[in-house]
Amino acid sequence: MAINNQVVVALCCLKVAFSLSMTARLVLALGVEAKLDVVQGALEFALPFSTLDDACKVNKKLRTLERMKFGKDSLICVAVVGCGYSGVELAATISERLQDRGIVQAINVETTICPTAPAGNREAALKVLSSRKVQLLLGYFVRCVRRVTDMETSGDATVKREGKDIAESNSEKYVLDLQPAEKGLESQILEADLVLWTVGSKALLPELEPCDKPHELPLNARGQAETDETLRVKGHPRIFAIGDSSSLRDSAGRLLPATAQVAFQQADFAGWNLWAAINNRPLLPFRLEFLTLMMWLRRKSAIKQ
Repeated sequence: MAINNQVVVALCCLKVAFSLSMTARLVLALGVEAKLDVVQGALEFALPFSTLDDACKVNKKLRTLERMKFGKDSLICVAVVGCGYSGVELAATISERLQDRGIVQAINVETTICPTAPAGNREAALKVLSSRKVQLLLGYFVRCVRRVTDMETSGDATVKREGKDIAESNSEKYVLDLQPAEKGLESQILEADLVLWTVGSKALLPELEPCDKPHELPLNARGQAETDETLRVKGHPRIFAIGDSSSLRDSAGRLLPATAQVAFQQADFAGWNLWAAINNRPLLPFRLEFLTLMMWLRRKSAIKQ
């Protein structure tokens, strides 16, 4: 990827800078990208939702579907994979947009939505999703995503909607094979005109070659740099990492969540610590001040806690 090449170049330049100046420093804040290649067909047929460009593509696809379905009896079927904050916000917003012209189904491997959210946020979000008639499929994981034309349309393999074979439709459709993650649930086949993917991400830090030992970054399984409490990468006192590029634990040993408020607060500490390091002053340990969490659920309302 181009972004990884940029980091390699930056680290090579930093190596030269280190040899010339004691004030050279590097801050890694590259964010993440959607990780769709872990499920068969997701990379080809699902749209991620993590960047502005992703949002524009989703909007364009929805507008195309709205034009195609205008004046017809068939509904627009949207499948949202993942019920974290972004998945819930996305499902609520799209269901409000489509109203009675579409069906939104949200899938989550957990048996609840937003498992890390405060209980008040979760309950309020459930009420909104229920009022918008979003169908929740909890306790399921997606085994694969396939285009209908790639499937056999005879016998039991035929997927039906409202008594009609979806293969008869002129619009391109997709099928999600859902497998239960909890006992007592049965496998399901889900049809959708649009598949939106909000689960899984990978950091954009590169795995450097082992021969580059002086600047090999200690990365965790998610590709984040392990940092100490001052946000310096472990073993590299001149390199800082913040936001999604950083793996930092709180005093209780829990990983800090990958949220905007964590990244914004880390940026302030990193700025101070850069100045402190260059001027031989003590570096400040990062301390997260938990602020209000907010979820945007509809055009004129949001919830916070």
